[in-house]
Amino acid sequence: MKKAILITFTLLIHFFNISAQQINLKTDDLNLSVSSSGQITAMSNPKTGKNYLAIGEKAPLLKIRTADEWEEPAQAVFNSKSGTITLNFANSKVSAEVKVTQKKTHLVFELIRLNAKDKVNAVNWGSYPTIIGQTIGEVVGVVRDGDYAIGLQSLNVKTLGGVLSNAEGADYSRGSVAISQPYGSSLQAFSLDRSKDRKITVWNQYPNMPVDAIPNETTIGSKIALFGCSEKQVLSRIGVIELAEGLPHPLINGVWHKQSPETGRAYMITDFDESNIDTLLNYAKQAELMSVYHESPFQSWGHFVLNSTSFPNGNAGMKVCVDKATKKGIRIGVHTLSNFINTNDPYVTPIPDKRLGLTGSSTLTENVTSSATEITVESDEYFKNIKPSTLHAVQIGEEIIRFRQVSSERPFKLLDCQRGAYGTKASAHAKGDAAGMMMDYPYNTLFTNFNLQQEIAGNLGHFFTETGVSQMDFDGHEGCLSSGEGDYGMQAFAEKVFKDTKHTLVNGTSRSSHYYWHICHYWNWGEPWYGGFRESQGDYRLENQPFLERNYMPNMLGWFLLSSTTTVEDIEWMMARAAGYNAGFALVARYKNLQKNPNTSQLLGLIKLWQEAYKKKIFSADQLTRLKNPENDFHLEQNNQGWKLYPFKKFKFEHAKQVLQPGQPTFSEWQFVNNNAEQPLNFTLTIMGKEGVISNPWIELDGYYKLELPGEYEAGNSIVCNGTTIKIYNSKGGFKKEVALKQAIPTLKAGKHTVKFDCEFPDENELSNRFIVKTISSPEIITK
Repeated sequence: MKKAILITFTLLIHFFNISAQQINLKTDDLNLSVSSSGQITAMSNPKTGKNYLAIGEKAPLLKIRTADEWEEPAQAVFNSKSGTITLNFANSKVSAEVKVTQKKTHLVFELIRLNAKDKVNAVNWGSYPTIIGQTIGEVVGVVRDGDYAIGLQSLNVKTLGGVLSNAEGADYSRGSVAISQPYGSSLQAFSLDRSKDRKITVWNQYPNMPVDAIPNETTIGSKIALFGCSEKQVLSRIGVIELAEGLPHPLINGVWHKQSPETGRAYMITDFDESNIDTLLNYAKQAELMSVYHESPFQSWGHFVLNSTSFPNGNAGMKVCVDKATKKGIRIGVHTLSNFINTNDPYVTPIPDKRLGLTGSSTLTENVTSSATEITVESDEYFKNIKPSTLHAVQIGEEIIRFRQVSSERPFKLLDCQRGAYGTKASAHAKGDAAGMMMDYPYNTLFTNFNLQQEIAGNLGHFFTETGVSQMDFDGHEGCLSSGEGDYGMQAFAEKVFKDTKHTLVNGTSRSSHYYWHICHYWNWGEPWYGGFRESQGDYRLENQPFLERNYMPNMLGWFLLSSTTTVEDIEWMMARAAGYNAGFALVARYKNLQKNPNTSQLLGLIKLWQEAYKKKIFSADQLTRLKNPENDFHLEQNNQGWKLYPFKKFKFEHAKQVLQPGQPTFSEWQFVNNNAEQPLNFTLTIMGKEGVISNPWIELDGYYKLELPGEYEAGNSIVCNGTTIKIYNSKGGFKKEVALKQAIPTLKAGKHTVKFDCEFPDENELSNRFIVKTISSPEIITK
């Protein structure tokens, strides 16, 4: 008997010794080794044997945080029968059980148990250091070197890809799941325990804000996938992981949206209604755009009731619009701002919802009558943080009150109170009642706590399902930070909308995030209102393209405003960039501008023509490079013989104020050669500088034709000649007027030309004049 016990004890010792040794985990394309102390010691490609782990860097499988201290494991024990790794943390005496699943395509790690879960307020997967540094997909969580790739995927909303850098778990960068490092890169993810009430800094501007617990939302269940594969297999590998692990996997016409040609298509943002929808659908069809997307369809955000002027039949009227669009192969989209709530919404008036977002509260120290204009509170803590507030609104019971400021000394008083704001009822309040400082935004909107946020997501899903609307943007997605739940709040909101919409919902955002990557079809951005096509966000549009490409997102160029004076040159400039990057965009084209622009049919036809060209991949690598350059202009045509791409050549000159002797000529003289055929004179004169004016500019061509432009022209103005007319545009690209000509503008013959220019500088401002002559070259014939 004693001998049997001894043998059993010896076997157990042997078993635990073996289990505490190195742990080897495998997929078809990745070998992962974990040491007995819980550190990853190898991340290798089994086909080549190359180890991609950055040697000398710490690589804990999982870290835990107790109080404010992070701790790495001291021991890792693997039970091959149950497929679990037990990580023991010596200082805190916490043990964590991680379920490991080895699949052909990826490894899954899930935290399934903590022996003292109340002690652990956060866990961190990694960081996992690699020697790969060529391409860092900071949002998608994939690093690659041209041959091999390693990726991390969060497998549920509670697991946030990225670096945990604040108490709310918000990543204010564009993405940090993968980060460039001196040794190559690192991959990381984290989860927070949200099951307890907290007071934290929210959105970088609301200190000590109370955040209510989300019941049972602990770190248990945090889950990631790790994978390795050849670089060309990355996107399809992520698709396999989505299906295997139950991640969102949207389809368009049966094709995964990340691989569908429908993803990233250009669309029209406009102001359709029940009466003009047919006309706007026809416009969209002329340009072969994906959708007609309403820029402001709701009378308020929150409950999302349609504007009765545009949609007198409500949701039924919107559904008629959707049905008409569907017959033409066009989607209908609508714009909103995620969890922003208008002050005329039923969540606010006449009785404000108790779940509206509050930055904090204090108790009343005196009874308050319904007409009192000063309200005494115990603490000024939340009311003095007035800088981020535009409404200065306080919620007490069923009343919203606006105030000017809080007094600086005790007794603290809310001063100059405006009672019964936003249609609420001015009421008496008792000593001891809570006064909550409301969180707002300059759009005359309020925000939500987490519970109300998710209800609003459900309202959106219900609206889409009932009407058939199939496109939206999560514009203002960062508003979900109001819940104090950081990126978790943003991901949960998007997932709720996605799950509650019972059909394909093409959606985009201007704010990238890791888990939402699986739901999102495109990243786009708006607000092109301060400049013309070339000026508005010009650098940002192009800088975004490498960011999109390294994160496996379709190229998008942002929003462009088509006005009543938008020209062919504007459209072809935009479309050349779209062709160079194979990019989509949003064309903001309101009904009245489409009706007023005399060239609307031509402009929309050019959009269709260019899109057809680059979707067919007709351009050479050299042409694509030139098309990407915003300094280059092109014209595209097609006939029975094929495609013709006409490059333009530009001659650029500058004229500045000169201080010369009295009587000495101040004009500038320039020369250029037109090596192409005779053509209309095409030039742009732009007044460069921040402020001030020039006056009475004149231009002389070849010593015989003089164009005089009397009057003053402000900084930023452009004088544009297309060969037949002279038009003036303001600094935002808006049309101002057309100049009446006394004689016809001469053509530009082939050969050498001389231009003289001068103007008066009545102010002392540092202005200059940029003069550009543009000539069209012979076509490059494309026969594909």
